[in-house]
Amino acid sequence: MSFEIFSDNLIYQSNITASSENALFPLRNILDPRRSKVFRSTSPNTTVVFDFNETSEIDSFFIVGDKRNGLGVHKITLEFNHINEWASPADSLVVDLDAEYNSGVTEFPVKEYRFCRMVIQSTLSYCELANIFIGKKLGLNRSINFNWSIKDNELSTKQTNRYGQIFSDIIAKQRTINAALSLLDKDQLDKINGVIDFYGETRPFFVKIGCENMVNNPLRFSGMYYFTDVPNISNPFFNRYNLSFTLIEAT
Repeated sequence: MSFEIFSDNLIYQSNITASSENALFPLRNILDPRRSKVFRSTSPNTTVVFDFNETSEIDSFFIVGDKRNGLGVHKITLEFNHINEWASPADSLVVDLDAEYNSGVTEFPVKEYRFCRMVIQSTLSYCELANIFIGKKLGLNRSINFNWSIKDNELSTKQTNRYGQIFSDIIAKQRTINAALSLLDKDQLDKINGVIDFYGETRPFFVKIGCENMVNNPLRFSGMYYFTDVPNISNPFFNRYNLSFTLIEAT
């Protein structure tokens, strides 16, 4: 099963500005790991500019929405430039969004720019963003081992009264993934260790799992996850390493 980690998230080093902002849902909320902490604009047409503070490599964009309310946007265009001027950006692309799975991922050849502007549109009276990734994917070029497992945990609760009527407190499901990577070389292990060192068990990162040959839509399993604990690493052969881990979905 195809497996890719998106961990070098440039938003953490960026100065971020928006063309409008609801004071109750400030722009800084896109840095919060809780998907319910969202940014809202005051307009259905909004721009958000990321200044990476240096020319940076970018080959991916990933977005997940609030688990309860969805993406909050229906179109996103990314514009890139070397300076913070947008009359004629140097490059642009439209992001792939999937309302069914409340997320979207777009991968493209590596670009090198300092500034990125998100032009977002919504069918609501405002635009909403939960969590996003802009940056360069890890590039492990490995698949997870067969015998991986994925489980959706039901967080909703229900009670039945004496008449048999059911009352539900509906909460979105939370996914858990158990998987392993085998026979990593030292460079691949070093990349994984970089993710472990930075994110640990307390920060979520983005993961894409599956390809069109194995699932109809990889976004079914992909999203933003935490390590439930520090992954276990073993050394079965000289200069080759196995890694097993459990991920739990950020909600």
